[in-house]
This record gives sequence, C-alpha cells and structure tokens, in this order.
Amino acid sequence: MENPSKSKSFKRHSSSIITVLFIALLVLVYLSYILPKNKAREDEKNVAILKGIEKQLLVYIDDQVKYISDNKFRTLDISKFKGADDIYIDNIKIDRYGFQSVKNGKIELSRTITISSSIKDRFKGFKKKDTVFPDVISIDLVKFLNKINSTTLFTSFYICPVESGKCRVDKSFISENISLSDQDSLVDNSRRSGPITFKKSSKRFYTNQIVIPQTDHNIFLAVGIDNSYFETNARQIDSPILILSLVSVIILILGINFIKPIISSQNERLSQLDLVGVVFSIGVLSAVLTVFALLALWNKTLKENNTKDLKILVNRIDSCFSKQINNTKKLRYTSAFEIELKKTEHKYAKIYFIKGSDSISLDGNSDSKSDGLLRNQKFAISKSYFDENSKELQNIDVFFRMDNKGLITKYLSATNPELRRKFDDRMYFKVLQPQNKYYPNINRKIKTYLTAVFSREQNKYQWIYADIDSLGMKNVDPDSIGIKGTAFREYFSKNIKLPPRTSYMIVDRSGDVLMHEDSKNSLFQNVLNDSPNNFELISTLSGVIPKTFEMVLQGKAYQVCAEKLDVAIDSPIYILGIRDLTHINRLSIYTFTNGFLISIFFGFFLLLLNYMYSIILYSSQISIFSNRHFWYLFPNKSRTSDYKKLFMVNCVSILLALLVSLNSSPSVAFVFCVLLGYNLAFLNVISLNTRILDFKYAVKSIIVFLILGISIPFLVFSFSTLWFAVFILFCMHLILIFYYKNFKTKKGENTEDESNKSVSRTSFISFLTARLVFQYTIFPLILISSLYVSEINEFARFYNTSIKETNDKRANNIQAYQSGFHTLKIPFFKVEGKDSVMQEADFDFLNRPALYEINNFTFFSALKDEYFLSSHAILQKENIRSIVMIFIFLFVFLPVISYQLINYYSNRFFFYDLMQVSWKEIFLSQKKILKKEDIYIQIMNISDIKSLIQDYRKKLALENNILPLEDQSDRDITINKFFKTDTNNEIPELVKRNFMINYYKRNFYEIYNEIWNSLPHETQYVLYDFAQDYFVNYKNKDTVISFMECGIIDIDKTTGRLKMMSASFRFFVLSHGKSKSFIEEFKNESKDGTYNRFKFPLFIIAISALLLLMYLNKDSYDQVAAMGGSIVTIIALITKFMDANKSM
Repeated sequence: MENPSKSKSFKRHSSSIITVLFIALLVLVYLSYILPKNKAREDEKNVAILKGIEKQLLVYIDDQVKYISDNKFRTLDISKFKGADDIYIDNIKIDRYGFQSVKNGKIELSRTITISSSIKDRFKGFKKKDTVFPDVISIDLVKFLNKINSTTLFTSFYICPVESGKCRVDKSFISENISLSDQDSLVDNSRRSGPITFKKSSKRFYTNQIVIPQTDHNIFLAVGIDNSYFETNARQIDSPILILSLVSVIILILGINFIKPIISSQNERLSQLDLVGVVFSIGVLSAVLTVFALLALWNKTLKENNTKDLKILVNRIDSCFSKQINNTKKLRYTSAFEIELKKTEHKYAKIYFIKGSDSISLDGNSDSKSDGLLRNQKFAISKSYFDENSKELQNIDVFFRMDNKGLITKYLSATNPELRRKFDDRMYFKVLQPQNKYYPNINRKIKTYLTAVFSREQNKYQWIYADIDSLGMKNVDPDSIGIKGTAFREYFSKNIKLPPRTSYMIVDRSGDVLMHEDSKNSLFQNVLNDSPNNFELISTLSGVIPKTFEMVLQGKAYQVCAEKLDVAIDSPIYILGIRDLTHINRLSIYTFTNGFLISIFFGFFLLLLNYMYSIILYSSQISIFSNRHFWYLFPNKSRTSDYKKLFMVNCVSILLALLVSLNSSPSVAFVFCVLLGYNLAFLNVISLNTRILDFKYAVKSIIVFLILGISIPFLVFSFSTLWFAVFILFCMHLILIFYYKNFKTKKGENTEDESNKSVSRTSFISFLTARLVFQYTIFPLILISSLYVSEINEFARFYNTSIKETNDKRANNIQAYQSGFHTLKIPFFKVEGKDSVMQEADFDFLNRPALYEINNFTFFSALKDEYFLSSHAILQKENIRSIVMIFIFLFVFLPVISYQLINYYSNRFFFYDLMQVSWKEIFLSQKKILKKEDIYIQIMNISDIKSLIQDYRKKLALENNILPLEDQSDRDITINKFFKTDTNNEIPELVKRNFMINYYKRNFYEIYNEIWNSLPHETQYVLYDFAQDYFVNYKNKDTVISFMECGIIDIDKTTGRLKMMSASFRFFVLSHGKSKSFIEEFKNESKDGTYNRFKFPLFIIAISALLLLMYLNKDSYDQVAAMGGSIVTIIALITKFMDANKSM
C-alpha cells in the first residue's frame, strides 16, 4: 500500500526533481555536443595557424636558399662578377641528392648556384654559357622560431628530421618547452597529423610532416598549446554575451522575490522582509538595466571613437603613401631617369647627386671618389633636382627593368652594383605576364602592380611598383614585353605614433598581408584564413568598403577601418587600420561587475545608515531591533504633503546630479552624487519622522541643508580623503538628529493631519519611485561614466606621456579613443621603472581600482584640464539615436515600470482598498467595544504616550464571533495615574509604554483568550502572521475583512494603515509564539504552497547558470566569482538583518 507521507513528499518536491533532471539534460547536451563542437572549431583555427607556420617555414627556407651573403660571394669567388653587364645569376637550386644533415637546430643543404654569361661565337653570335658553383648552406631555424614565438599563441615547438619514415630523435634540433614524455609520445605519433593529446600531458599538440623544397627529405613539425588555454577558449563566450547572461541570471534571482507575492498560496506567509525584498529588487532591477544600457552606450561611443581614430590613421597612411608612390612614379618617368633606363649598353649604375664638385650617394654616406666604380657605373643628378625630391629619392632602393624571362636588364640603385640575377619566381613578375600563363583563370590583363617584399635578414619592407614595359616600341611581340619598376622603402611608418594595441596592415585583394605595422608579425599571413566567414572583410576586399567592422586575427577580436589605397594600379591594395578590442571587452566586464556591486552596496549602505539614524532617533522609545524603524518608508496618509515635497526634492536632485556629471570631472561627479545621495537619505529620515516644518520654512531649510551638507564635506575632501569627508557629514547628521530628538510638540498641537482624509497612494509611490530613480538609476549612471572616463583617461595618459611635445611630431600621432593630446597639469600617478602591464595597456582591472584620481582629487584644481576625456563624450552626433533611446529607457521606461511595480506590490501588502473603506468607517458598528486609539507617531512625544487609553470592560461576551455593543462602565487608565510624579520624564517612554501594555494584557487576558479561542485554527495563523509585522498574504483578504468586521483589525488614524485593535492584544497574540506546538503547526501549515514548490527550482536554475558562466569563462572567473560571492553575501546580510527584526 502506498505511503501517503511519501506520496505527499514526492508531490512537494516533484518540481525540484524535474528542474534538476532538466538542468542535467542541458548540461549533458552541452558536454556531449556543444563543447566538442567548440573544441573542433578551436582545432580548425589552430590547424590553420599551423598551416600558416608551415608556409612561413617553406618561404623562410626558400629565402635562405636563394640568399647569398657577402661572405659566400667571397668564398665562392663570385664577387668578381659584381657589376658585370654580361654575367648574371640564372638560378639557385637545392641539390636533391646533396642533402647534408639536419642537426643542432640547423638544416644543412647542398645547393647549386648557376652563373650565366654571354660569350661571342663566330658562327652563332652570342650564346649562353653556364657555370655551376656547388655550395652548402646552413639554415638556422632558431631565428625562424623566434619570430614564430612573437606572432602565435603556441608555447611549445618540436622539429626533427624524418628518415625512413621515422622521426630521428638523436637529430632533433628544435625542442622548446617539450617534456621528455611528450617528446617520446610525439616521436611515436610522428606519422599522424592534426591535433593530438597525450595522457598526463598539459599540452595539446598539432603536428604535420613538411617536405623540404626540391628534396625528398621531410621534417616533422609539432607545435603545442597549453590545455588550460585551449579549454578556456573552447568554453569562453564573448564579453557582450557574458554580460547579457549575467544580467539574465540577476533578473532570475530577483524574480524569486517578485513572484512570491503573486504565486504564493493562501497558507504561505508574507512579511515586512518580503516587502523590503520586493522594493530592493525593483531598485536592483533598475540598477542592472541602467548599468547594461550605459555599457552599451559607452561601448558604442568608444567604438565610434575607434572608428574616428582608425579613419584618421588609414587616411593619413593613404595620403602619405599614395603621395610617395605617385611622386616615386613621376621620378621614374622624368627625362633623366627615363633616358638612362632605356640605355642597354650599361646594365648597372649607382645614383649620385652633384654637390659642388663632388658626387654624393643618395644616403649621403659615400662619394663617387671612394666607391671604386667605373664611370659608366655612375648616374648623377643635379643637386636642385635632389633637393626637390629628396624625401622620395632617399627612400629609393632601385629603378629596374627586366625582360620577359625575369632577367634584370637595367638596374639604377642607391648602392653599389650587385651581380645581376633572374627574378622569374617573384609574384609581380608572374602576375604581369601578358599571356597569364601562370594564372590562366584570370581574364583581366593586369598592367600595373604594387606589392611588398619583406627582408627577414634586415627586418625591413621593400615596396615594388611595377608595370609592363615595351621599351616604347609599337607592334611588339607579347613574348618580348618586359617589366619596369621601382623598389623603394616607405617612410610614413616612421612619422606615425600609435596608441597601445593599435596597428595597421596593408593587404592585397586576396587577403595576403603585404605589410604589417609590427615587423614581428611580418611572416606570411592571410586575413581571410583567420576570418574565413567574415562577410564585411570579404566585401572590403571586393571593393565595397563598410564604415567599420570587426574581425578575428590569431584568436583576438579587432575593430577594423579600411580604405583603398589611392594609387592607379590594376590590382587594388587596401589599408586596414585595426585596434584590439580586448581593452574594451575587459573594461566592459570590469565596469559591469564593479558598477553593479558598488550600486547595490551604496543602496544597502544608505539603508543601514537610515536604520542607525532611526535607532538614535527612537532611543528609549523603540527597541533597537524593532521593525518599526522602517515604517517611515511605508504609506502614511498624514504625510501626503511631505511626499510631494520630497518628490520635488528628489527630482531636482536628479537633474542637479546629471548637470554636474556632464559639466565636471568624473571624480567631482562621483563624490557629489555620493554626498547628495547621503544627504537625501538623511533628509527622508528626518522629514518623515517629524511634523515641525511648514512649506515655506521647509523649502528654505532643505536648500540650506543640502548646500551645507555638500559644500562642507567637499571642502574637507579637498584637503583630506573621501572617507574623512563622509565621517564629517555623518557627524553633522548626528547633531541634527539629537536636535530633532529633543523636539517637543507645542501644547495643544494635534499630531494628526486633519487635511488628509484618504489613502495617499499616488504621492507615496511617486516619492518612492523618485527615490529609487536617484539611488538605482542616477548613481549607477554617474558611476559607470566615471569608471569609463577614468580608465580611458589612464589609457590616454599613459600613451600621451610617451609622445614628445614637438608639434611636427604631434601632427602625425593617432589619438586613443579621440581623447586628444593636451598635457595634464597634474599627472594621475608617476610611473617608476618599467611596467610591462601598463605598457601593454592590459590592466588588471579587479586588483587595481579605477578610482585613483578620486583619492587624489584636488578640489581647487582646473577640473576640465585634468582629463583628456569627459563624461559628455557620449553626447555625439553619431550616437543621437542611441542617446534618445537610452534617455527614454532610463528616464521614462524605468520610472514608469518602477512606479507600476511599486503600485502593484504595495497594494498586495497594504490593502489600499481596505484602508480606504475603513477610513470611511464602513465597519463602524462592530469595532467600538475594544477599540483603542494606539496612535503611532514617529518620535513619540508626551502627548502620544498619553493617548494610550484603552476602554476597560469588566464583562464581555461573544455572540456569533461578533463583539457585543452594550455599553459597560469603563475606567480610563492614563499614563498620569501611573507616572504622575515623573514630572521630568526620568523614566523612558518605552518603559512606560511597555508597562501599560503588560498591565492591559494582565487585566484583559480572559477576554483576549476568549476572542482567540473563538477563532478557527487557520484564522489564528493568519492573525498571528499579521500581528508580527502587520503584513499578511494578499490572498487572505477575506479573513482580514472578517477581522475588521469584528474590530480585531483596525486602522491607524494617523498613517491609515491596518493594525491590531490594541497593542496589548497584539502582545497577547504574539505570546503564542512561545508555544512550540503552535509554532510547529504554524510552520507546517505554511510550508506547502505554490511558491515553496517553485522557489527551489528557480534557485537551482540561477545557481546552475552562475556556475555555468564561471565554467565557461575561466579567464573572467575571478570577476564572476567576486560578483556572485558579493551578491550572496549582501543577500545573506540583508536576510539575517531582516529576520532579526521580524520577531521584534
């Protein structure tokens, strides 16, 4: 037979079980499908990088094979041919059968250098004669590895030769960060390619075998990456998605508070803690949405500024580089150079300019008398011509012409003549072939071409502008058409100063990087390989250039601004200005976590201060742990005019805080907002707990109070710290509290506001909404702007302090986030020594607060001059639509939502309809017998204590649960009869009040007990719940009405809220809490309900989502953990704090 208790337990926890199973299923799907898919994507990216390394290695080996050093020229006795017109290098090839060895980090190869010459034959005229010079070249792969280390994320490298299909460990010549066990495993798996992992290894390897060009020998190449880094990348989600996920988790956690008053069953209890939790959740919801909206606006602003910076960068490069190319092109077509290039009798010549009687080389390092050249190997230009074109001429390497076989036929250089050679392997030669035999699929004939060659020995770029050359002859055979061109070095890069993480690339239409700002990244790279599915990039390389876009390079996100190089060439070249978005993404995470947590902390801090002020204000009148310390925040019909005044004060404060934030530094705006919020919180406590001010006097007092409450702490802050200024303000508040604490109402003054005869719902909700808007919308808004401005200013300060103050230099500097280049009068801090973290602008955001300048802020300084960027940077024309939308969202949508939520939930807690009908004395006939005017007015005065009068009835009977109406002899018991000799109020009011309550309880115990026993058990639980803090579940409204009809629940004539008919009867009801059986039944009766069934599943979902975010973003684990831990801590403190109050 089925056990009913087990069935009931299963039914109670069924939703939790289903939630756990659902989460487990989602985790299983993630671990079995999504995570492997992400790992496969990461493997594809790393394999693509490995292929790029392979191509770089092959290019590096090929370059080394074809490179002939000066030492080799002398050793092989080839240097004697330099400058000869009829001798040239025909080819350099690897001897397939002359493979020497691979050891000690070097590849030793045999090569042959073929020197060709034209000799005269009396029968056949000129014929070609080849002379072969055998040679052994040693290629040092350590140099190659050093370049790879700086351009990839791989941390381990292993290269060894492959002989007879096996990896020769004894000849391993590259082994960096490879353990012996990993090395053995790699050797055993040397035939495999792709990603490989080994047990007990902390690395993930990618391997392949590479064939050495022109040989039958292979090299085994393995690169490794840390498993932790790989797992992080596979799990990690982008910063915007992470922030959106955190916002969703926070809203889900807040939803637990929001749904309780709605879905809770009739038997579940609601308390003052639930009301405070709902109001606090509304504020937190406003804060998180404000932070999220401001993050979006600031990120958009920074990216707009990035676009402007990068646009200036690419335009400057385009202007300077295009001018250089066009001027260099004109030089080649000037008559002097044109004539010299067409001469065929002399193949080589060095360019000089005539200075007086001397001829000086273009670089100014030698003259024609000391270079040992023949007269026909010199080409001189006039000094005036050189002066006119000195900038271009000084960067010229060579004017050249080559025939249709790639052989140099004319060579005007800035250096001494070299040995002529063929360049038929160069890309520009292949592309410019008229018949396109190298690229048969290209239909369009390319006549002009621009490309770059990177010298890995000199670590410099050489640009080549080439076009088809027919020597000015008509009807020329296409096979005889050659190429003419200019090799030169660009000079624009020397004059441009870039901020950290800002760079540029020049790429061709196929995505190949021709030039990179950082020469360390100059090895072979193709942007399309790194971002294969980036449609904006594909569109850019097709000629349709968007304003800006983002792309991923080497696993990092970059913002890109592109421009087509304004040069007349058939194959277009594009300039890509790029800026690493890591800084913005990390700044977003940092600002979100800190901004959100500081906003919550500030709100809880003000709540705690109000509680402290109330304790001081009500000392000797109310218990320290009484829940009445927060009653001033509940609706009070006698405070309607006060609510309206405070609503106006809060609205003016909102406008004032916004104006200060837009017209001052972030430090001033932040401190001003803190002090203003602090003073407003105090003003609310005083205004809602006293009745001494008329309207005109109140306005004057508030103005004087705010001016003094802000200006004095600011003055203290200018000479000391923020904490000391807050302490001074706290002391000022204490003085005012003690003043109002001793205030006594005037004789005969009525403490009730007779002008208020109904519920003050609208004015109360408007005031509370305005208070939440300031505390949870304005403060986060100013805080987020301050954090962003502070970080960007530190970034700009670090960059700008590295720039020399010369105007000619500054004209070519690129800004950081449009922050300008003016110099700070007072530096933020002094950088002592080298700080690699700061130099890379990769700040440790959590460990280094962004409020340094607030702690070191000087009040009398020139505020605007101390910042490169101010808070009104977000007010840009480009952002006008976003600004309007966010303005509407923050100051229309959020206040309306907050107002409606407060209105909805406050009605469920305060029963506005019952308050109204009770005030109209709808239940008058049944409530007069035991009615007691227990008027609670904040700061209880003598007159308030005297009003504790209760009608004493000796005999009472209950008929049909309705109290009888017959009149009884009554006896007035007043405070004067008990304490008439206490003329100086030596006995605290709280002691007097408690005495009277206990006296009434003793005398009315039998009557109260009869009333209590006449109630059903379910009704007793509701009454006990209401007696604790005057709050009860909205779904028990019918029971509350029945209590009001019996006179057990009445209204407070001052506040208009529902209360017990007397303090002594409330004390009697609460005394049942000492009964263990009653409390156990009370808890068991309220345990089963809709909310309790849904609370635990929602909590599991929220915690699971938070843990999942931690797991997915280990790189940001500290930030998420700090945020999650802080939220839990804050909630725990609030819960503990309110639980302590609930029973008081």
